[in-house]
Amino acid sequence: MASSSPQILLTGATGYIGGTVLTHLINSSSPAIKNATITFHQVVYEGLDDLEATASTAAQLDLVINATLGYHLASAQALLRGLARRKKATGRDVWMIHTSGVSNLGDQPISGAFSETRECDDAKDDIYAYEQHREALPPYPQRSTELGVTNAGLEWGVTTLVIMSPTIYGVRSGLFNTASIQIPTYIRSALNHGCATVVGEGKGVWDRVHVQDLADLYEIVAARILERGGEGVPTGKRGIIFSGNGRHSWADIAQSVAGLQSNQVDSINLAQAVKIIASYLDRVDESMVEVGLSSNSRTVSSVARTLGRKPTRGEKAWNRGFHDDLKAVLKKQ
Repeated sequence: MASSSPQILLTGATGYIGGTVLTHLINSSSPAIKNATITFHQVVYEGLDDLEATASTAAQLDLVINATLGYHLASAQALLRGLARRKKATGRDVWMIHTSGVSNLGDQPISGAFSETRECDDAKDDIYAYEQHREALPPYPQRSTELGVTNAGLEWGVTTLVIMSPTIYGVRSGLFNTASIQIPTYIRSALNHGCATVVGEGKGVWDRVHVQDLADLYEIVAARILERGGEGVPTGKRGIIFSGNGRHSWADIAQSVAGLQSNQVDSINLAQAVKIIASYLDRVDESMVEVGLSSNSRTVSSVARTLGRKPTRGEKAWNRGFHDDLKAVLKKQ
């Protein structure tokens, strides 16, 4: 990227993923990242729906790392419009790294509405085409947003990469939100119900990644963009990559949560799960619980390995993560 001081915006810097990515960027050993101007302070405007302010901010940038809500299409497109203005004004390539999740690929094994046990490899499979196919079965907000980002980037000349993550665990860096969603949800459900719970038999299988290993991937991609113009980074319709490192079933999570409490796991149905979870999460319905907390979504992170990511947190960190999340949940009780 031909600039003595590339301009980077990190959205969601107070969040779980964004805060960890911010710490990695600030402490990066990459000369290009060190030389970049990183904007992470809160821009004063009316929030995600203030689209013109969002676009105006992005029009001053070369790279946006979008780590805010993965299902807010309008704000993501506003960032892309701003980047397109930047490209027109400077003649330089502009990039957006968009954060998404593998629930986009999740099936519905409890209701039986859709069953899928395939394993998706980001280097071998056409993930974009598969997600386009899934959008008709029916649409899913986070997936709709991700595809909208890819399509708008192609239309407006903005280079895009989507990092699609599975269950994220571990204590993040930074001062604000220090816990993820899925494991704390299982922990809160256990505290509310009196013991650990799982929908059905919990046979659905997902991958997982430690939040620090995930942030490593964002840093690697950002450095590759700034130092080599994105050499080797897939973009556009091929630019949807995974970040997982490890695999578990939902029954595994429930059993690990039970080990923190009474060792008992109750099997519940979707309606019961919604009733329990709705007490502390907004906009919860049976589809959300099934796809996000009970489904199958198996992925292979081949591209991350090709780019040089070497995750270091394994089974020991995974097991420790339950105790860390319990502490975080109890602190908020």
